[in-house]
Amino acid sequence: MKKNSKISIIVNCYNGEKYLSRCLQSIINQTEKNWEVIFFDNQSNDSSKKIFEEFRDERFKYFFSSEFIKLYKARNEAIKKATGNFLAFLDCDDWWESNHLENANFFFENDQYKLYFSNAFNYLEKRTKFIIHRKNLPKENIFKHLVKDYSVKISSLILR
Repeated sequence: MKKNSKISIIVNCYNGEKYLSRCLQSIINQTEKNWEVIFFDNQSNDSSKKIFEEFRDERFKYFFSSEFIKLYKARNEAIKKATGNFLAFLDCDDWWESNHLENANFFFENDQYKLYFSNAFNYLEKRTKFIIHRKNLPKENIFKHLVKDYSVKISSLILR
């Protein structure tokens, strides 16, 4: 990653206690270390805040919504708190492999790219198995394709 660059990782949460520790630990475990977490608590009434507070890292920033709002509005509110050059999203019931951010290094280094995404695994809890979320995209400008057929899992998305 370029010097003086930082990734703002947006974690939106509403009663996310079940997987929250795994989510946050997967951020701590990243091999790329230049990031901040913008944790937006959307009026949780479970132990999400307590779990968040167990992660004593100065890069973790906690924000509590004054009212419950829809997810995309909550994401936009969290983005307003970000100070990084890049935005990544990780929902509180998702987690990353430890090299997720490092694998995007070519994206961080090359200004011609505006977004990055990767394949992802979906865990089907009722079946206790993983399936891969993979879609082959055209090689040309893919914006129109993505708008027509939303095929990017937000937890695999990084924006410049």
